[in-house]
Amino acid sequence: MTDHRSSISALLSALLACALTLSSTSTAVAGDVRLVSDTMDSVCRVEITSGPDAPKGPVETYIDVSRNWTITKPDKLCYRRASTPDNCESGMTQWNTQWKCAASTSSKLEELSLQ
Repeated sequence: MTDHRSSISALLSALLACALTLSSTSTAVAGDVRLVSDTMDSVCRVEITSGPDAPKGPVETYIDVSRNWTITKPDKLCYRRASTPDNCESGMTQWNTQWKCAASTSSKLEELSLQ
């Protein structure tokens, strides 16, 4: 009977741990940077790079980014967008659109507005 109770106790502990993990994934971890699209209705293309070496490193591309879109990355986040928000052919090179970056300098969440 004791083995049965300890198995149930272990199962309940595992379920509680899973529930706590799932509930915490929706909120940002301290030290993160969040990019928020809050100034334009739509941007045809946004490129994101993150991490301590950003803007060097792998680039993630997002298409048709609408108002209220967000993305959160740890440490440092850089972005650039099409020079003209509604024209993806307007260029994404460093000469047309400079990277804009924000880094978390403390344990709080930093926000960067997509402009």
